[in-house]
Amino acid sequence: MVVAVVLLCVYPGKEHSVKEEISKITQVKSCRITFGEYDLVAEVQTDKVKSLGTLITKRIRSVEGITKSITLIISESLENDSNQF
Repeated sequence: MVVAVVLLCVYPGKEHSVKEEISKITQVKSCRITFGEYDLVAEVQTDKVKSLGTLITKRIRSVEGITKSITLIISESLENDSNQF
């Protein structure tokens, strides 16, 4: 399994509509609105890296309102962490 965090920038005022659309995607496990350089942060899971690429390029980046994305693939996490974000 491949787990990644996707940092998203969106047009002003589009945070809630983008969050709603992103949250409909099965591989998106959580999506939160943030303050700062990035407007949303999403945790995603796929079965392999190639699937992650397809998810990011074809599904997430195609959501209207997104202006920029950065994807961080997780290499390690705490096993007992029940709330990863």
